[in-house]
Amino acid sequence: MPDTPADRVVFDELHVTLLIPRDLSDTAVERARRVVNGRPFVGRVRRAIADVLTRSPSLAPVAVVVTR
Repeated sequence: MPDTPADRVVFDELHVTLLIPRDLSDTAVERARRVVNGRPFVGRVRRAIADVLTRSPSLAPVAVVVTR
């Protein structure tokens, strides 16, 4: 039977901070914001983290949730 969120507890949390140069143009900031706010970007981040976790057998049971 597949597990549900109720079957899991928080094991750890990692926080990612994205920094941009102070003097970056408004146009460049807006372009970056559109990418970061997009669903594909969040999915790629989640998959990248999951990929790293799968490289360690002890972390195989760990599920990854990426939220904004």
